[in-house]
Amino acid sequence: MNLSWTHIHLILNHFPIVGAIFGLLLFIYAIFKNNQDLMQATYWVFVIIVLLAIPVFFSGTQAATVAHHLPNVSESIIHQHRAIAEQTLIVLGMLGVLCFIALLVFRVPRKAPTWFTILLLVLVIIATALVSWTGVRGGVIRHTEVRGELEFLAPINETKPQDNKASETETEHSH
Repeated sequence: MNLSWTHIHLILNHFPIVGAIFGLLLFIYAIFKNNQDLMQATYWVFVIIVLLAIPVFFSGTQAATVAHHLPNVSESIIHQHRAIAEQTLIVLGMLGVLCFIALLVFRVPRKAPTWFTILLLVLVIIATALVSWTGVRGGVIRHTEVRGELEFLAPINETKPQDNKASETETEHSH
């Protein structure tokens, strides 16, 4: 078996998700403890997450070419995952740049100003939500067993086939 870009995507894609959740929790803990060393560690966590997210994103393009040929995988499912992944990469990029700047400017014992910490916290929450949603949308591509259970996971451009008998029964009971 040869290692392909699809394999790379599947191997690496969980790291930004788990890392963002860990980073968010560490960031909140560092704020409550008012601990500059933990804050520095948080900055590093997000810089590393961004560095991992880059190959995840670009290997996803190659993985999509393979996924197009899989049964029960539509173009719209892949497109929706890619669209949210693009937004996620932009937000993660902004977060990574701010964290890298923070590593250079706010070295221990120098503390970041409150406005910067609040800005970063908001960005961390948004980035964590986006990276998690990107993971959910990516999981829907291959894990068909979760698609039908949650309506919001259904592709936007596709409609579920409806059972005519169920529709007729609903119509009869609604009168």
